[in-house]
Amino acid sequence: MTADIGAPLDETYRLVAKTVQEHGISTPAIADVLDALGITNRVLDSRLHRLSGDYRIFFGTAYTVSWVAVRKGPSIVAASPSTWQEVRDFLVPQVVDGRGMVYVAGSGPLVTDAALAGGLSTTYLLERLRFEGIVLGGAIRDRDVVAQSTRPVIASNYVPTDTQGAYRVESAGGTCLINHVLVHTGDWVFSDGNGTVVVPAARLHEVLAAATATGRTEQDVLRRIRAGERLPDVIDEVGTI
Repeated sequence: MTADIGAPLDETYRLVAKTVQEHGISTPAIADVLDALGITNRVLDSRLHRLSGDYRIFFGTAYTVSWVAVRKGPSIVAASPSTWQEVRDFLVPQVVDGRGMVYVAGSGPLVTDAALAGGLSTTYLLERLRFEGIVLGGAIRDRDVVAQSTRPVIASNYVPTDTQGAYRVESAGGTCLINHVLVHTGDWVFSDGNGTVVVPAARLHEVLAAATATGRTEQDVLRRIRAGERLPDVIDEVGTI
């Protein structure tokens, strides 16, 4: 890995921010577009919800950390592979500025019985490295610290148990799996009060353009409903809901 990963707040991020703000793009609109384009398995598990910050949409390119459960090796007296030296990369030493990026960690099925992060690590990632937000494929701990953050943290639940001794970092800056969704570093993550979706980097502009059109249609439908038109009639005309 090289130092100074990413191009914080680059022109693409600014373009995305402008598009989201001007057209009120939401995760439902993006999910609809992904479905229409045949891009499947892009919506994260509904059990993942926001634990800090407000419910406004946030977004950025994913920086992924993949965790795996620890299994015993050939020697029962060998040191555990989940000690600090082996797991320290979850604090992403390759990243010096996380602006424009979303920290995403997962281990396949949701890890609900051990915390993939806690108060110290979230404070470091959000306040020191300035990630736009954190998305965990499982649990977190230290509710009092996490809940005070003004930046968004997405996780399944709080739990007092650490991952120490039970999980190790398989890779950082590559891919991670959250249930059936494979997230690549560089994919675009969008999250709001409805949930979290992941857009492949190569399809970003296509998805945003279609989501913008969808948003315009939905706003027009809302306007017509409020003006007294019947929703079934409007849907028959526009062909979407």
